[in-house]
Amino acid sequence: MAKPLVGICPSLRPTPALGTAHFLYTDYIALVANGGALPVILPVVSTREEARALLERVDGLLLTGGGDIDPARYGQKARMPEKLSLGERTASDFAFALEAKDRGMPALGICLGMQTMNVAFGGTLHQHIPEDVPGALEHRSEVEGRSPDHEVRIEPGTMLARAIGATDAVVNSFHHQGIGNVAPGFLVAARSHDGIVEAIERTDHPFYIGVEWHPERMPDSQTSRRLLRAFVDATRGAWAKTA
Repeated sequence: MAKPLVGICPSLRPTPALGTAHFLYTDYIALVANGGALPVILPVVSTREEARALLERVDGLLLTGGGDIDPARYGQKARMPEKLSLGERTASDFAFALEAKDRGMPALGICLGMQTMNVAFGGTLHQHIPEDVPGALEHRSEVEGRSPDHEVRIEPGTMLARAIGATDAVVNSFHHQGIGNVAPGFLVAARSHDGIVEAIERTDHPFYIGVEWHPERMPDSQTSRRLLRAFVDATRGAWAKTA
């Protein structure tokens, strides 16, 4: 059986002398490959039509992490403009997220990818959890590369609970933003003990899940392995057959 193709959305980074570059951590490639699919790095697109043409050639979509979405996208003024992603990257991710939903294509959003799913469909974000949610757990360390791991509660009966096979898990944490208002068409699939949304999923789609943690940075955990196995099964159509 041929392996399914999973399109991965990269980030954009300006370089001092050579212009803007596509950028992707290799952990995302390994995550998809170890899950049993073939990773394909997608280019940044400028239109829904370009996104549609590319998604016609893959079987699933992975929306990756990165900088912040411009809060103008959800009607707010940026309080930390130095952390914003390039607008071209945000527009491209939105196009892919919207097209994947319309196609019924399996999609997995990681950290910024989950936030993209939410904002693209009309949701909002907490711009900075320490300021917006008093008393919240530490979700991002001041030490680069260190994760304040914590537990999440997974809602029974959700796609995520079925994928992971549990209603609790310990996950890593590298985000300073979080879901504010959940977009129409989504439900909360997991929260941390302080109430921060840790996963969302669409109610009108066979597999459209976003998680706030980074499974590519915890590849040996059962939580990561089971989530990726379910995602890849969905790209093969196996998920729908067993629902």
